[in-house]
Amino acid sequence: MKHSIYGEPYAGDTKYVALCRLLQSIYRVKCKQAIRPYVCRDRHYYYGNYIANGETSGANFLEDYIFEYAKYRVANKKSYETIGQDRLFNNLLSSQPMAFNLFCPLRHMVEHNREAATEVLRAALPKYRIARVVDVDLEFIPSNYEKLTGDKSAMDAIIKFEDELGRSCFIAIETKYSEALGTNEASNKKLTVKVAEKLKCFNSDIAKRVENKDIKLTQIYRNFLLSEAYGIYSGAESYSLVLAPEIHPSTDREVRSLRDELNDDFKYKIDSLSLESFVEGVLAKCPDAYRSCFERFRERYLMFDKARSIQQSL
Repeated sequence: MKHSIYGEPYAGDTKYVALCRLLQSIYRVKCKQAIRPYVCRDRHYYYGNYIANGETSGANFLEDYIFEYAKYRVANKKSYETIGQDRLFNNLLSSQPMAFNLFCPLRHMVEHNREAATEVLRAALPKYRIARVVDVDLEFIPSNYEKLTGDKSAMDAIIKFEDELGRSCFIAIETKYSEALGTNEASNKKLTVKVAEKLKCFNSDIAKRVENKDIKLTQIYRNFLLSEAYGIYSGAESYSLVLAPEIHPSTDREVRSLRDELNDDFKYKIDSLSLESFVEGVLAKCPDAYRSCFERFRERYLMFDKARSIQQSL
Protein backbone atom coordinates (compact mmCIF):
# COMPACT_ATOMS: atom_id res chain seq x y z
CA MET A 1 0.00 0.00 0.00
CA LYS A 2 1.30 3.44 -0.88
CA HIS A 3 1.61 5.96 1.90
CA SER A 4 3.13 9.37 2.44
CA ILE A 5 6.44 9.92 4.24
CA TYR A 6 4.32 10.37 7.37
CA GLY A 7 2.83 6.90 7.13
CA GLU A 8 -0.74 5.76 6.72
CA PRO A 9 -3.67 6.67 8.97
CA TYR A 10 -4.95 4.25 11.58
CA ALA A 11 -8.66 3.66 11.08
CA GLY A 12 -9.40 3.58 14.80
CA ASP A 13 -7.90 7.00 15.60
CA THR A 14 -10.02 9.85 16.84
CA LYS A 15 -9.25 13.27 15.35
CA TYR A 16 -7.17 14.07 18.42
CA VAL A 17 -5.14 10.84 18.35
CA ALA A 18 -4.57 11.23 14.60
CA LEU A 19 -3.02 14.66 15.28
CA CYS A 20 -0.75 13.21 17.95
CA ARG A 21 0.31 10.34 15.69
CA LEU A 22 1.05 12.71 12.81
CA LEU A 23 3.04 15.06 15.03
CA GLN A 24 5.22 12.15 16.13
CA SER A 25 5.68 11.06 12.52
CA ILE A 26 6.80 14.60 11.67
CA TYR A 27 9.43 14.18 14.38
CA ARG A 28 10.39 10.77 12.94
CA VAL A 29 10.90 12.28 9.48
CA LYS A 30 13.00 15.06 10.96
CA CYS A 31 15.17 12.43 12.67
CA LYS A 32 15.47 10.53 9.37
CA GLN A 33 14.07 7.33 10.85
CA ALA A 34 12.26 4.81 8.67
CA ILE A 35 8.86 3.43 9.64
CA ARG A 36 8.91 0.01 11.23
CA PRO A 37 5.98 -1.91 9.71
CA TYR A 38 3.26 -3.01 12.08
CA VAL A 39 2.80 -6.66 11.16
CA CYS A 40 -0.69 -8.18 11.09
CA ARG A 41 -1.98 -11.38 9.57
CA ASP A 42 -3.54 -9.68 6.56
CA ARG A 43 -0.70 -7.27 5.69
CA HIS A 44 1.90 -4.82 6.96
CA TYR A 45 0.67 -1.44 8.19
CA TYR A 46 2.88 1.63 8.05
CA TYR A 47 1.92 3.78 11.01
CA GLY A 48 4.27 6.72 11.22
CA ASN A 49 4.93 6.59 14.96
CA TYR A 50 6.91 3.32 14.92
CA ILE A 51 10.65 3.13 14.43
CA ALA A 52 13.11 0.24 14.42
CA ASN A 53 16.31 -0.19 16.43
CA GLY A 54 15.54 2.58 18.91
CA GLU A 55 17.47 0.51 21.45
CA THR A 56 20.67 1.44 19.61
CA SER A 57 19.82 4.74 17.90
CA GLY A 58 18.21 6.48 20.87
CA ALA A 59 15.97 8.32 18.41
CA ASN A 60 13.01 8.38 20.80
CA PHE A 61 14.89 10.60 23.25
CA LEU A 62 15.79 14.27 23.16
CA GLU A 63 19.20 14.01 24.88
CA ASP A 64 21.87 11.33 25.18
CA TYR A 65 21.62 11.26 28.98
CA ILE A 66 17.89 10.52 28.70
CA PHE A 67 18.67 7.60 26.39
CA GLU A 68 21.34 6.35 28.79
CA TYR A 69 18.96 6.50 31.74
CA ALA A 70 16.28 4.65 29.75
CA LYS A 71 18.78 1.89 28.95
CA TYR A 72 19.81 1.75 32.60
CA ARG A 73 16.22 1.36 33.76
CA VAL A 74 15.53 -1.43 31.27
CA ALA A 75 18.77 -3.25 32.15
CA ASN A 76 17.98 -2.99 35.86
CA LYS A 77 14.24 -3.50 35.67
CA LYS A 78 12.78 -4.95 38.87
CA SER A 79 10.35 -7.84 38.67
CA TYR A 80 7.37 -5.66 39.61
CA GLU A 81 8.15 -2.71 37.34
CA THR A 82 6.05 -2.04 34.25
CA ILE A 83 8.59 -0.48 31.88
CA GLY A 84 7.96 -1.74 28.35
CA GLN A 85 11.18 -1.97 26.34
CA ASP A 86 9.71 -1.77 22.84
CA ARG A 87 7.25 0.95 23.84
CA LEU A 88 10.03 2.96 25.46
CA PHE A 89 12.50 2.77 22.58
CA ASN A 90 10.43 2.35 19.42
CA ASN A 91 6.95 3.84 19.89
CA LEU A 92 7.19 7.60 19.41
CA LEU A 93 3.54 8.04 20.39
CA SER A 94 3.78 6.42 23.80
CA SER A 95 3.49 8.57 26.93
CA GLN A 96 6.23 6.51 28.62
CA PRO A 97 9.16 7.89 26.56
CA MET A 98 7.42 11.28 26.66
CA ALA A 99 7.65 11.20 30.46
CA PHE A 100 11.35 10.33 30.20
CA ASN A 101 11.89 13.25 27.81
CA LEU A 102 10.11 15.62 30.18
CA PHE A 103 11.37 14.53 33.57
CA CYS A 104 14.88 13.15 32.92
CA PRO A 105 16.20 16.68 32.27
CA LEU A 106 14.69 17.73 35.60
CA ARG A 107 16.21 14.68 37.27
CA HIS A 108 19.56 15.58 35.68
CA MET A 109 19.13 19.16 36.91
CA VAL A 110 18.55 17.98 40.49
CA GLU A 111 21.76 15.97 40.36
CA HIS A 112 23.86 18.83 38.98
CA ASN A 113 22.17 22.03 40.19
CA ARG A 114 19.55 21.42 42.87
CA GLU A 115 18.95 25.14 43.42
CA ALA A 116 18.14 25.64 39.73
CA ALA A 117 15.83 22.61 39.73
CA THR A 118 14.00 24.00 42.74
CA GLU A 119 13.52 27.38 41.06
CA VAL A 120 12.34 25.75 37.83
CA LEU A 121 9.81 23.46 39.49
CA ARG A 122 8.59 26.24 41.76
CA ALA A 123 7.78 28.24 38.62
CA ALA A 124 6.20 25.29 36.82
CA LEU A 125 4.15 24.11 39.82
CA PRO A 126 3.36 27.21 41.90
CA LYS A 127 0.42 25.58 43.69
CA TYR A 128 2.68 23.27 45.70
CA ARG A 129 4.83 25.88 47.47
CA ILE A 130 8.08 24.04 46.78
CA ALA A 131 10.96 25.20 48.97
CA ARG A 132 13.58 22.56 48.07
CA VAL A 133 13.45 19.75 45.53
CA VAL A 134 14.81 16.50 46.95
CA ASP A 135 14.44 14.05 44.05
CA VAL A 136 12.82 13.42 40.68
CA ASP A 137 12.28 9.84 39.55
CA LEU A 138 10.39 8.01 36.81
CA GLU A 139 8.22 4.90 36.57
CA PHE A 140 8.12 4.73 40.35
CA ILE A 141 6.46 1.87 42.18
CA PRO A 142 7.14 1.56 45.94
CA SER A 143 8.94 -1.70 46.62
CA ASN A 144 6.32 -2.51 49.29
CA TYR A 145 3.38 -1.81 46.98
CA GLU A 146 1.78 -5.16 47.94
CA LYS A 147 1.44 -4.01 51.54
CA LEU A 148 0.25 -0.55 50.51
CA THR A 149 -2.51 -1.27 48.01
CA GLY A 150 -1.61 -4.56 46.31
CA ASP A 151 -1.59 -2.65 43.02
CA LYS A 152 1.59 -2.04 41.02
CA SER A 153 0.26 0.87 38.97
CA ALA A 154 3.36 3.01 38.44
CA MET A 155 3.68 6.73 38.99
CA ASP A 156 4.99 8.02 35.64
CA ALA A 157 7.07 10.49 37.61
CA ILE A 158 7.45 11.49 41.24
CA ILE A 159 8.78 14.81 42.51
CA LYS A 160 9.89 14.74 46.14
CA PHE A 161 10.34 18.08 47.86
CA GLU A 162 10.21 20.03 51.09
CA ASP A 163 7.53 22.70 51.30
CA GLU A 164 7.71 26.13 52.90
CA LEU A 165 6.68 24.63 56.26
CA GLY A 166 9.57 22.16 56.14
CA ARG A 167 7.32 19.17 55.51
CA SER A 168 8.38 16.24 53.33
CA CYS A 169 6.07 16.13 50.30
CA PHE A 170 5.77 14.47 46.93
CA ILE A 171 3.73 14.84 43.75
CA ALA A 172 2.75 11.59 42.03
CA ILE A 173 2.45 12.46 38.34
CA GLU A 174 0.53 10.72 35.59
CA THR A 175 1.41 11.87 32.07
CA LYS A 176 -0.98 11.40 29.18
CA TYR A 177 -0.50 12.13 25.49
CA SER A 178 -2.66 10.36 22.91
CA GLU A 179 -4.30 7.88 25.27
CA ALA A 180 -7.02 8.40 27.84
CA LEU A 181 -6.46 7.49 31.44
CA GLY A 182 -6.59 3.73 31.79
CA THR A 183 -9.96 2.01 31.97
CA ASN A 184 -8.61 -1.21 33.50
CA GLU A 185 -10.21 -1.78 36.87
CA ALA A 186 -8.37 -2.95 39.96
CA SER A 187 -7.73 -6.69 39.79
CA ASN A 188 -8.79 -7.11 43.43
CA LYS A 189 -11.75 -4.79 43.97
CA LYS A 190 -12.39 -5.96 47.52
CA LEU A 191 -8.83 -5.17 48.56
CA THR A 192 -8.91 -1.80 46.78
CA VAL A 193 -12.17 -0.87 48.51
CA LYS A 194 -10.70 -1.99 51.83
CA VAL A 195 -7.69 0.28 51.27
CA ALA A 196 -9.97 3.18 50.30
CA GLU A 197 -12.05 2.72 53.46
CA LYS A 198 -8.93 2.52 55.62
CA LEU A 199 -7.52 5.73 54.15
CA LYS A 200 -10.91 7.44 54.62
CA CYS A 201 -10.36 9.58 51.54
CA PHE A 202 -13.55 8.64 49.67
CA ASN A 203 -17.16 9.29 50.51
CA SER A 204 -18.47 6.79 53.05
CA ASP A 205 -20.58 4.84 50.55
CA ILE A 206 -17.60 3.89 48.34
CA ALA A 207 -18.10 0.12 48.85
CA LYS A 208 -21.77 0.28 47.91
CA ARG A 209 -21.12 2.46 44.87
CA VAL A 210 -18.46 0.04 43.60
CA GLU A 211 -20.73 -2.94 44.24
CA ASN A 212 -23.56 -1.26 42.35
CA LYS A 213 -21.15 -0.35 39.52
CA ASP A 214 -21.89 3.34 39.95
CA ILE A 215 -18.14 3.89 39.81
CA LYS A 216 -15.28 1.79 38.50
CA LEU A 217 -11.92 1.56 40.24
CA THR A 218 -9.98 2.55 37.13
CA GLN A 219 -6.40 3.75 36.81
CA ILE A 220 -6.97 7.22 38.21
CA TYR A 221 -8.48 5.72 41.40
CA ARG A 222 -5.72 3.14 41.73
CA ASN A 223 -3.00 5.76 41.23
CA PHE A 224 -4.55 8.06 43.82
CA LEU A 225 -4.83 5.30 46.42
CA LEU A 226 -1.21 4.26 45.87
CA SER A 227 -0.08 7.85 46.27
CA GLU A 228 -2.04 8.30 49.50
CA ALA A 229 -0.89 4.98 50.96
CA TYR A 230 2.73 5.71 50.07
CA GLY A 231 2.42 9.14 51.64
CA ILE A 232 1.32 7.63 54.95
CA TYR A 233 4.06 5.00 54.80
CA SER A 234 6.81 7.52 54.01
CA GLY A 235 5.52 10.23 56.35
CA ALA A 236 5.08 12.71 53.48
CA GLU A 237 2.30 14.98 52.33
CA SER A 238 1.07 13.46 49.06
CA TYR A 239 -0.41 15.06 45.97
CA SER A 240 -1.55 13.60 42.65
CA LEU A 241 -1.28 15.44 39.34
CA VAL A 242 -2.24 14.56 35.76
CA LEU A 243 -0.28 16.26 32.96
CA ALA A 244 -1.75 16.19 29.46
CA PRO A 245 -2.00 18.50 26.42
CA GLU A 246 -4.56 21.31 26.61
CA ILE A 247 -6.67 19.70 23.91
CA HIS A 248 -6.62 16.23 25.50
CA PRO A 249 -10.30 15.24 25.32
CA SER A 250 -10.82 13.36 28.59
CA THR A 251 -8.36 14.47 31.29
CA ASP A 252 -10.49 17.14 32.95
CA ARG A 253 -13.53 14.88 32.98
CA GLU A 254 -11.64 11.96 34.51
CA VAL A 255 -9.98 14.10 37.19
CA ARG A 256 -13.32 15.67 38.03
CA SER A 257 -14.95 12.25 38.31
CA LEU A 258 -12.39 11.20 40.92
CA ARG A 259 -12.58 14.49 42.84
CA ASP A 260 -16.36 14.18 43.07
CA GLU A 261 -15.95 10.86 44.90
CA LEU A 262 -13.45 12.21 47.45
CA ASN A 263 -14.50 13.67 50.76
CA ASP A 264 -13.83 17.36 51.25
CA ASP A 265 -10.56 16.84 53.14
CA PHE A 266 -8.97 15.15 50.11
CA LYS A 267 -10.36 16.99 47.08
CA TYR A 268 -7.36 19.36 46.97
CA LYS A 269 -4.97 16.45 46.56
CA ILE A 270 -5.89 15.67 42.94
CA ASP A 271 -5.41 18.13 40.11
CA SER A 272 -4.62 18.42 36.42
CA LEU A 273 -2.34 20.79 34.54
CA SER A 274 -1.74 21.19 30.83
CA LEU A 275 1.62 20.13 29.47
CA GLU A 276 1.79 23.51 27.74
CA SER A 277 1.52 25.36 31.06
CA PHE A 278 4.04 23.09 32.73
CA VAL A 279 6.61 23.48 29.95
CA GLU A 280 6.12 27.25 29.82
CA GLY A 281 6.72 27.40 33.57
CA VAL A 282 9.88 25.34 33.20
CA LEU A 283 11.19 27.55 30.40
CA ALA A 284 10.51 30.69 32.44
CA LYS A 285 13.31 29.77 34.86
CA CYS A 286 15.25 27.16 32.91
CA PRO A 287 19.08 27.35 32.86
CA ASP A 288 20.48 27.82 29.36
CA ALA A 289 22.01 24.33 29.37
CA TYR A 290 18.52 22.76 29.47
CA ARG A 291 16.50 25.27 27.47
CA SER A 292 16.99 23.62 24.08
CA CYS A 293 15.74 20.28 25.38
CA PHE A 294 12.47 21.71 26.66
CA GLU A 295 11.99 23.78 23.51
CA ARG A 296 12.41 20.63 21.44
CA PHE A 297 9.98 18.83 23.74
CA ARG A 298 7.40 21.54 23.07
CA GLU A 299 7.99 21.36 19.33
CA ARG A 300 7.83 17.57 19.21
CA TYR A 301 4.76 16.99 21.37
CA LEU A 302 2.69 20.17 21.52
CA MET A 303 2.83 22.00 18.17
CA PHE A 304 -0.54 20.70 16.99
CA ASP A 305 -0.98 23.52 14.47
CA LYS A 306 1.98 22.11 12.57
CA ALA A 307 0.27 18.72 12.38
CA ARG A 308 -3.03 20.33 11.30
CA SER A 309 -1.27 22.18 8.50
CA ILE A 310 0.37 19.03 7.14
CA GLN A 311 -2.83 17.03 7.65
CA GLN A 312 -4.69 19.43 5.34
CA SER A 313 -2.09 18.96 2.61
CA LEU A 314 -2.18 15.15 2.64
